[in-house]
Amino acid sequence: MRNIALIGFMGAGKSTVAELLAKKLGATLVETDMEVLRLSGFPSVNSIFDTEGEEYFRAVEQEAIREAVRRGDCVISCGGGVINSADNIKLLKGNAYIVFLHASFDAIKKRLKGTDTRPLFRQEEKATLLYAYRLPLYEKSADAVINTDDKKPEEIVRLILEKFRPTNVN
Repeated sequence: MRNIALIGFMGAGKSTVAELLAKKLGATLVETDMEVLRLSGFPSVNSIFDTEGEEYFRAVEQEAIREAVRRGDCVISCGGGVINSADNIKLLKGNAYIVFLHASFDAIKKRLKGTDTRPLFRQEEKATLLYAYRLPLYEKSADAVINTDDKKPEEIVRLILEKFRPTNVN
């Protein structure tokens, strides 16, 4: 099976969908943010951003992606900023089918309301600008786009499988 990488803004549903998709395919689940924590030794993404900054986070993220695509047979849930690096996209494009889980900014605000684990969503105005900046990058990088606003995770998985049609799915 070719790797499947899920990209999209924070709160789009990547982690939830990736877990269900990996189970359905019998594939390994790779959460790049969790891999960044493992590789860096930091306890949280917030602590990396607060201590070392986003540039350090992105460097470790690239190593996590490199490891995942080498492993193969993975569903890779990428961090929202993965598309900021042309090298990350090149790694993914050469080794994975890329699915952009698109969610409107309003849907994301509802999903992230009351959370403080997203360092780039601490100020809504900045998050709005970041969303607008990233949207065309997600679209450009994706092999397929699925809107997640009003869909349950199981429906999103079904749509991914319809677009990708791997041969080894139960």
